[in-house]
Amino acid sequence: MENYTNPEQSGQEQNPQDLLNASLIFARALGLILNEGEGIVVDINGDVILGDDVNKVIVFKKDEQVHIFKFEEDLPEGTAVSLNPPTEEQTEEVK
Repeated sequence: MENYTNPEQSGQEQNPQDLLNASLIFARALGLILNEGEGIVVDINGDVILGDDVNKVIVFKKDEQVHIFKFEEDLPEGTAVSLNPPTEEQTEEVK
């Protein structure tokens, strides 16, 4: 089986197109897993450089696309979040 995430293991050098392909495949997979308005909190631990003030992001699906936004709330990594406003039924359950 061909390994598309670490092509250097098969004697090839990794190039920018390999990284782009892997990113697009992962984004597509997340888009299939997440429902509209659902997301997950991800810690940025030096793996990715988004700016000195970015420690967490939320990866979520909106308008059939996966988005990544800075997240400033104090929720643990891996927390599932909903960006959809509560329905009338859900609001009544809380009362």
